[in-house]
Amino acid sequence: MVFGLLLVLLIAFVSVALTVRSLSRTSAPSVLEVDDAVEWISERLPEEAASQLRKDEVSKIISWWLDSLDSAGLASEHGQEIGEGRAKNNTAESVANLDVAVDEVVARALEDSEPLNEVAVVVVLDLLVVYLTEIGAIGSRPTEHG
Repeated sequence: MVFGLLLVLLIAFVSVALTVRSLSRTSAPSVLEVDDAVEWISERLPEEAASQLRKDEVSKIISWWLDSLDSAGLASEHGQEIGEGRAKNNTAESVANLDVAVDEVVARALEDSEPLNEVAVVVVLDLLVVYLTEIGAIGSRPTEHG
């Protein structure tokens, strides 16, 4: 009876250890939380851009960028890799689509009821790419952001 109990405990311990080891090798998916991105970007805006944009405008810029990526076929649903099943695996095409997305966002910013400074908009988009890299949504591996 004692031997059986020890055998069960050993099997349980080995199973848990193997599962923990397996899970430690996989990374959690990166999810863009717009409010977190707005905070992160707003804290890092250069003084000149920060003086020209409010947080709600930073949020609007991010929203326009996401809309543009969606219309280009590069956006994804929760749980999918960016562009999974939608965009071709052609890196040059993806870069071109991102350039188009930036152009579209700048155009929308200039056409807005309260036009935004195009340089400040591009600075926000540059910081957004840095943020997405920091959280591991793009690039090779996730890192802590704060």
